[in-house]
Order: sequence, then C-alpha cells, then structure tokens
Amino acid sequence: MKKRVLLFTSALCMFSVGLAACGGSSSSDSGAMFKSEAAPAAAAEAANDYDTYAEEAVSDDIYEYDNSADSSAGGSGSDSGAPSDSEIQSNSNRKLIKTVNLSAETKEFDKLISNVSERINSLGGYAESMNIQGSSYEGSNERRTAYIVARIPASNLDQFVKSVSEASNITSKNESAEDVTLQYADVEAHKDSLKIEQKRLNELLEQADTLENIIELENRLTEVRYEIESYESRLRTMNNQVQYSTVNLNVSEVRDYTPEPVYEETFGERLRNGFLESCEDAWDAIQDFIVGFVSFLPMLVVMLLILGVVFAIVLGIIKLIIKIAKATGKKKPVKTADKPVQAVALPNPPEKSAEEQKDEAGDRK
Repeated sequence: MKKRVLLFTSALCMFSVGLAACGGSSSSDSGAMFKSEAAPAAAAEAANDYDTYAEEAVSDDIYEYDNSADSSAGGSGSDSGAPSDSEIQSNSNRKLIKTVNLSAETKEFDKLISNVSERINSLGGYAESMNIQGSSYEGSNERRTAYIVARIPASNLDQFVKSVSEASNITSKNESAEDVTLQYADVEAHKDSLKIEQKRLNELLEQADTLENIIELENRLTEVRYEIESYESRLRTMNNQVQYSTVNLNVSEVRDYTPEPVYEETFGERLRNGFLESCEDAWDAIQDFIVGFVSFLPMLVVMLLILGVVFAIVLGIIKLIIKIAKATGKKKPVKTADKPVQAVALPNPPEKSAEEQKDEAGDRK
C-alpha cells in the first residue's frame, strides 16, 4: 500500500511538472512544444502501467512456479496463469532451509576434528567457523571443546550427519527445516516490478527536457536501483541457505561416554517381557537341540555300529568261557570189577508184645 501511494504521488508530481514545462515552452517552436507535451503523457501512462503491475505483484497469489507444468496442462488455469495455494503446496520444487544441531562426545578429540574437517571438504561444503577451547587431558583436568558451524550441500546433509554419528557418541540431535518458498517468490515478484519501473523511468529520462524533470527521474532511479539491489541480495542469501544446509556441531572431549538413560519397566511390562524372553529362549533351545542332533547323527550311527561289534565280541567270549567251564565241571564215571554181590543177612527185629501192638494201634487211630 505504501508503494502504491508513493507511485501515485510520483505520477502526480511528474504530471504537474510536465504541465508546467508545457506552459513555459509556449513561445518555443512547434517541435519543442510537441516534445514537452509528450513527456507528461508518457509519464502518466508509465505510472498507470506500473501501478497495475505493482498491485498484482504485491498480492499473495503471484508466486514462482513452473511454466512448463502450466503449458503441459493445456492452459486450464486462470487467465493470469498464477497457481492457487493448493498447487503451490503440491509443488515438489520447494525451497527449504535446513538446520541441524548436534552435540557429540569423543575420546579421540584430535582425530575426530580432523575427520570432520576432511568430511566437510569431501562433501563439497565449507566450515563457516571453528572454535576450539581447552587443553588436552594429559596433565590437566580441563577438557577440550569445539564449536563448528559447517555449511554442507543439502543433498549431502544426511551423509555428513551419519559420518559424525558413527565417529562419536551423539548426546543430542535436533533438525529443523524452514520453508521459504512463498517468501522467495514474493521477494522475486517485488524485484521484477522494480525492474519494470526502472525501465519506464529510463524511457522517461530520455524524453525529459527540463532540469527539474531530469533531477526527479534520476532520484527515483537511484531509489529503485537501491531497492533492486536489496531484493537481489536477499534472494542470493536465501539461495545460499537453501543450497547449503547449516550444521551446528558441539564436540566435547571425555574420558567415558555418557551412559544412556535407563528406562524402568512396570510390573506388567516385566511379566510380559520375561514371558516373551522365556519363549524365545525355549525356541532357541529347541532349535539348538534339533541342529545338534542332526549334526551328531552320523557320528551316533558310527558309534552304535562300533558298540554293536564290541558287544557281539564280548558276548561270544562270555559264551565260550561258560561252555569251557561246563565242560571241565563234569565228573567222569568210576569203573568197578564184575564181582558177584553177596547178600547180607539182617537180623530179625524182636517180636513185640500184645500190649505194645495194642498201643501202636491206638496211636495210629
């Protein structure tokens, strides 16, 4: 709005100056009169054209986008060709300023700093600043620290962060990305509008015939050039920030790394984790047994064959010993002469009395 007011005021001043020049040159020839009348007319026309363009340029609907996409779409957009907000959000060619903050610990301070410097150069970046403080641990309890601001190409940012993480102990990490797509497009639109104004002012300067007009036009041209340079500087700064991501690296020398925080499990989590670990251990034991059994199976077959042969040999020896023992344990029969056997007369038992026989009969009953 301020720019529009300024342009409108400048146009009025140019128009009034042109009228004054036209009135003062009434006594001159017809060629000079035509020239002085044409200058304010051209100034008014240029001011009206620029005012219209500036009004479109400062609106939020004019942003940088891919013209080839519009042409391939068959011109389905609006007459002005400006993309909508949804089209801008879906455009993959966004301008992001990425920043990474890292805090690292190392036991080999000199080696890490050297590796970081080499890695920055190999990835096509540069160290914007490097500050090292403190002395070595040898003979001193003071630890060394380093603060490095590295500018790394956006395409190689992940590689650099990964290399630092592998070479040290990362205690904290913070990443952020700022989307400046709309801001960049807005600045570029303002620059383009100022370029048009500069062109119009140069045309008017060629037509100006009075010193007052020349001074006014040159003053405005100086302001326009300064604003164009300011916008171009902002564009260069944003381009550099987009192309080169910033990594703020804090390195500390330590004897022992900071232990990771221990998470205390609840009773339910302990039960669940214990059961799952037991199941995993049981399954691992079953797998180990199956693998061990299958691996030992050929050796087991060989051992069974050897044991079978040994058992057969031992059994045969035992049977042989038993057979020999039985054979030697039998007695041979004694041979006697063929002599007649004489009968030996036994004495007759004494006869029992009738009473004794009666008693024996009673005992039997």
